[in-house]
Formats: sequence, C-alpha cells, structure tokens
Amino acid sequence: MEILILILGIAGIVWGAVLLRRGGLLAGCLLVMLAGACFSVPFFKLELGPVPLTADRVLLAALVGLYVFWRQCTSGGRTFLSGIKATGRNACPPDGIGPGHYQMGPKPLGKPEILLCLLIAAVTVSMFSADYARADYQPVSWLIIYYLMPFTLYWIARQMPLDERHLTVLYASFALFGVYLAVTSLAEYFGWWPLVFPRYIVETARQAEQEFVGRARGPFLNPISNGIALSICLAAVLMLWPRVGRRVQVLLLPAAALLLAAIGATLTRTAWLSGALVLVLIVGLAIPRNWRLPLLTAGLILAVTVAAVHWEQLMTFKRDRDLAASKTAESVALRPVLARIAWEMFLDRPLFGCGYGQYSAEHLYYLSDRSTGLVLEKGRGYIPHNVVLSLLAETGLVGLGLFLAVVGYWARDAWLLWSDRSAPLGVRQQGLLMLTALSVYFLNGTFHEVSVTPMTNMTLFFLAGVTAGLRPQSEGCRLCFSIINTFEKKDYAKA
Repeated sequence: MEILILILGIAGIVWGAVLLRRGGLLAGCLLVMLAGACFSVPFFKLELGPVPLTADRVLLAALVGLYVFWRQCTSGGRTFLSGIKATGRNACPPDGIGPGHYQMGPKPLGKPEILLCLLIAAVTVSMFSADYARADYQPVSWLIIYYLMPFTLYWIARQMPLDERHLTVLYASFALFGVYLAVTSLAEYFGWWPLVFPRYIVETARQAEQEFVGRARGPFLNPISNGIALSICLAAVLMLWPRVGRRVQVLLLPAAALLLAAIGATLTRTAWLSGALVLVLIVGLAIPRNWRLPLLTAGLILAVTVAAVHWEQLMTFKRDRDLAASKTAESVALRPVLARIAWEMFLDRPLFGCGYGQYSAEHLYYLSDRSTGLVLEKGRGYIPHNVVLSLLAETGLVGLGLFLAVVGYWARDAWLLWSDRSAPLGVRQQGLLMLTALSVYFLNGTFHEVSVTPMTNMTLFFLAGVTAGLRPQSEGCRLCFSIINTFEKKDYAKA
C-alpha cells in the first residue's frame, strides 16, 4: 500500500508540475485546494513535528516558488504563464475590455491587505504570548493551517493575472468539484461505497468512534465543511448559466439539483439554510425586479410555514448513525452554555483574550461558575460553536476587531464589483460569488466554529484574494468607459 501511495504521489507531483507550467498561478491555487480537500492528512501524511507533511502543503510550497519565479519574470515585462504577454504593469487585453484587465505587475496594497497583515500579526502574537507548546504544539499547528496557509493563498490569488477566460475556468472548476462532492456525499449517505473516493471516507465510516458517521461528510469528514463547500459550488454552477449555451445549460439544471440533494444529505440545518441562501441571493438577483419582491416574499412565507409545522422534527431528528435523536436537541441546548463560557472568558481578558489556541485549556476554569442558571459543566471538552465568540475569547477585541474590519472591506469590494454595471460579466459575478461565500461562512459561523473546520478558511481567503485582485480591473473598466464617453461627447459637440 505504501509503495502504491508513493507511486501515485510521484505521478501526482509530475502531472502537477506540468499543470502548474501550463495553467499558471490559477491552476496552482486550484490544485492546492483540491489536494487540501481530498488528499490531506486523512489520505497520507509524513510526521514532521507539529505540522505533518501532506500533498497540499507540498503543493503550496511549490506554488510559492512558482509565484516568486513569476514575479521575477513579470518584473521585466514578460511572462511565461498562459501565453500572455505584457508590456508594463497594466497591459491592455486583446479583447478591448479595458485597461488593467491584465494586471501583470505587483498590485498595490489596499486597506484590506494592510488590515489582514495586522490580523495575522495579532493572532501570531496572541499565540506566542501564551502556552504555544501545549498539546504537542497544537496552537502552532492551528496558526499555520487555519491562518498562514490561507493568507499565502490569498496573497497569490490576489496577484495572479485574471481575465474572462480565467474566471470561466474558476467557476467551471468549482462546479465540477461540486458535482464530485455531491456524488461522493450521496454515495456515502446511501451506502453506495464503490462510488466513494477517497477510500478513507469508507474506512472511517466503519469506525464506531468516528463523529458525524451517517451523514454526508465528504472528503472533509465533516458535514459542516461539506455543506459550506457544496453551497459555494452551487453558486459557481449558477454563475455558469449566463456564460454557456443552451446545451450546457441543460446539464447545469441536474447538477444544481444534485448539489441541493447532497446539501440535504449532510443533515446539517445550517447547510440547508446555506443552500436556500445561495438560491435566494443569486436567483433572486437574476429575476426581473417586478417579480423579485413577490417571489421572495412567497418563498419566505413558505419557509417559515414549513419550519413552524415541522419544528419538533427539525430540533430532534436523528443525524449521526451512532447517536440517538435526543442528541440533536442536546446540541441546540449546548450552544447557550458555550456562548456563556466564551463571554465570561472575554470579560476577564477583553483586549487580547486568553491566547490563540488556548480555549480548550482555559475554559476549564469557568465550568464551576454557579452564578448562572446554565450548567456550564456541559461545555467541558467543546469549543465555542460561534466563530465570532471563539475569536473574541482567544484574541479579544483586538483580534476580533481586525477580523471584522477585514471581512467588512472584503464585503465592500465584492459589492462594488457586483454593482459596477460597466465591469465585465466575470468581474461582476466574482463580486456576487464572494458575497455569497461570506454569507454562507457567517451563517454557518453563527452556530459552528467554522474557522477550524477543514478547508473553510482556505476557500474563503482564496475567493477573497481573487476578488481583491479584480479591484484594479473594475477601476480600469470605469476609467475606460469614462474616456470613451468623453470622446463621444466631444465628437457629438463637433457634429
């Protein structure tokens, strides 16, 4: 088995190098994310200290090397990637979309990048100011996996050259990955094991001590991560609708239905809400305005009615194979307990928190508090089921404030791209995709600590990097159209 894995690894590295050479930075980013989703720690790892060596981490190191080489090549006005030639920092595209559409040189830092660097620095200082060697350097591992690696991917995605073709490839890649996820998720849920890949999903499903068994976990082995990824991929499928012909559109409808079915198979309520939110945001914005309000209102009334009628079933249905239905209701009752513990921890250290990665050790000192009617002892061994409260308890107002500021700028930039009527379709769609990803992230983050679920931060940071990289494109398009309008007015005046 080890020899087979070694052979497959060598073949993957060779083909990955070819794809990096031909596809450039975008292909490299997508390869890293695919490897992180399907071929990371559960698939194969080499123990090298607190952070094992896995396929996605090797590919990320190779991608960093490719990025450095690309920067050296483009600094002199030339590039070997994707056959694109540039004659300066802002080469005009051949299709005449507007200046800045190929941004070949380094893109200027904006406020989101400065704030993001401050956030990474704050989380790093927070970790080293506490017991960073605890639990075999787990805080160091978490910092690298959940913040430094996503930050690296953000930086590269922000700098890579983008045009309409690249964006089409991006949406198509997410759509194809979504179809794979949906097939794997449904096969896992119904027990169609020959269709499940990677095989570690099957192996873990046979272990009674494994969490979430009986639900569609996908390659992440986590239904929350799977639901988030499926929702974002569903959005990508919908992005392809206006970009393809009718023959391909016929295939997109069953693909969207397949993704919705897989989202249902996660048996995760926030995943269900995420799928509905994607449809509301994208389909709702696509339909004519005179139909939008009546249809959305009718959909909301229907959803509220169904939830009210089936409320008991929604709160107590059986999810995990080896857990009773009553455990579902207990998970709902547990959230106020975890929120109270995190809040008390914040009140004790409001500015800087207890230290990144220290919650599991520090929360034990608050379980004996009897000043509240909640039985805080029930929170033993859990982490906060809320991404904001978790960051607040561990990094205080400083860390949370920087994080919310970064997210606020990401949302602003995404909205500006989407609302810019003069921008190309792909640029506007990226803004809408980013808004959708942020909405899905925080909807799930209200009830789960999604920043430490597999690949969630990597996906969000990557899409944020693509969105940030398109900021100059949108500005260039506005400049181009303003110049064209100026010349048209002068010609009209002369006539």
